Amino acid sequence: MEEFEVQQTVELRPDEYFIGTVRYSVDDKGRVVVPVELRQRLGSEFYLTLSSYDTVYIFAPEDWKRYTQRLMEFYQSNPQRYAPVLQRIMSFGQKVKVDNNWRFIVPANLREICNLRKTVYFVGIGDRVELMNEEAYKQRFSKITAPEVKELQAELGL
Repeated sequence: MEEFEVQQTVELRPDEYFIGTVRYSVDDKGRVVVPVELRQRLGSEFYLTLSSYDTVYIFAPEDWKRYTQRLMEFYQSNPQRYAPVLQRIMSFGQKVKVDNNWRFIVPANLREICNLRKTVYFVGIGDRVELMNEEAYKQRFSKITAPEVKELQAELGL
């Protein structure tokens, strides 16, 4: 069993979480507008990378720092095991800037892998936003509205 050094984590206040779902369009150049609801928290520069679900994770700079620090801790604890994960996250990682219209370009490699064309969904998931295509969103939505998820939510008292 691997041991990880316990580090003090910076907790987000509830009003700092990314929440909600917003539907937007991707233009022919791969640009998408940052939803108004996300602008203050994300800022005009933020990070993208490929998620384990073949969707795009979007991080505000401070969240990206925590995420990559955690990634490096895993990697340093067992480089052979975690090298592929490190390579996946970092090689697809990209810092992006918005233009004057709050648009950013989703890199072509991420658009291709995640099939981001025409309609996309920004889904708040706490410390990050997940950007996904319509099919992925419908699949995810059907899972989270399943009876067993509702039962688990009730069981947890949430």
